[in-house]
Amino acid sequence: MRTIELEKEPLDLEAVIKLASQEPVLLVTPEGKEFCLAEADDFEREVETLRGSQAFQRFLDERSASTRRIPLEEIEAEIEQELAAQGKTA
Repeated sequence: MRTIELEKEPLDLEAVIKLASQEPVLLVTPEGKEFCLAEADDFEREVETLRGSQAFQRFLDERSASTRRIPLEEIEAEIEQELAAQGKTA
């Protein structure tokens, strides 16, 4: 996966699509937001690319090492509270 910091390396959409046709692209905006662009019909290639990505493997290792767990029931209750506050039902 190639990372492009748009503040340092501004690219037009055509250039980004050309890069994404070769490998998944992580776009980082000047505000720090991240967007991933990959060819939609090439799932197997994307899986292989991610398997070979040391940065992605580190990310997975960090996530799996986290001891913080939130029970599903707690998440559901929080969503229901937010929807109720907005006047919506689940």
